[in-house]
Amino acid sequence: MVFLLIFVLILVKPAKKIKFKLQLAIMIIFGVLIFGLLLFPSGIVINETTNWKPDWSWSFFIYSIVVCTSIVILPTLYYSIRIYIKFENEFLKKKWKYFLIGICAYFFIYYGTSFSNTLNDDTFRFIWSLISLPTLISLYLIYHGVGRQLE
Repeated sequence: MVFLLIFVLILVKPAKKIKFKLQLAIMIIFGVLIFGLLLFPSGIVINETTNWKPDWSWSFFIYSIVVCTSIVILPTLYYSIRIYIKFENEFLKKKWKYFLIGICAYFFIYYGTSFSNTLNDDTFRFIWSLISLPTLISLYLIYHGVGRQLE
C-alpha cells in the first residue's frame, strides 16, 4: 500500500519535492507503525486450534485499520482524485479512472480480509471469498490504468 502512495505522490508533486529521502522516510514511518502490530500480545494466532487460519484480536484489527487508513489509504485516495480532476485529456482521465477503481477494490479487499480474519468464522470466510473474488480484477485495473503502455 505504501508504494501506491509514493507512486501517487510522485505524480502529484514536482519530482524535486518527492526525493528519495522523503520516499524512504514514508516507507520507514509506515514500516515502524506496521511493525507495532507485532507488539500486540496474541494479536494474531495461527495454530492447530484455529485450523491454521489467521485469527486476529480486535485490538490488532483496529490498530491495523487505523494505521493503514490514516497513513496510506486516505492520502492515496485524496491525491489520486486530485490527479483525476487535473487531467484534461479524456483518454488519460479514462485510464486514471481504471486506476481509481482498481485501488478502491484493492482497499476493499484489505478491509474485508482484515474483518474476516478478526471474525474467524468459517461461514463469513466463505461468503467473503465469494464476494471478494470479482474484486481481484483490481490488480488488472491498476495495471491497465497506469502500467500498460500508452498508445
